[in-house]
Amino acid sequence: MTPQPTSMADIRREIDRIDEQLIKLLAERQRCVEAAIVVKKRENIPARVPERFDRVIDNVRVLARAHKVDPAMVEAMWTEMVEWFIAHEERTLGKG
Repeated sequence: MTPQPTSMADIRREIDRIDEQLIKLLAERQRCVEAAIVVKKRENIPARVPERFDRVIDNVRVLARAHKVDPAMVEAMWTEMVEWFIAHEERTLGKG
């Protein structure tokens, strides 16, 4: 665990460090989406699978509560992110 920040400069450095980790995780998620596009194209699976979308959102709400993060905020952020990835898949698959 990182030592408790004691100044605004420390807090900002910590936020920057966390932002970098988040970006790395988003890049990892995007690579998974790119792999999914290949499979979806090969198996003729649509970009949007409503049941999967609902499961992802339900799951992040549960995780948010477990980690004491506002579930409404997490749901809004994930909805935006997943919708972006679905649109990317649709464009790539030629259906958007």
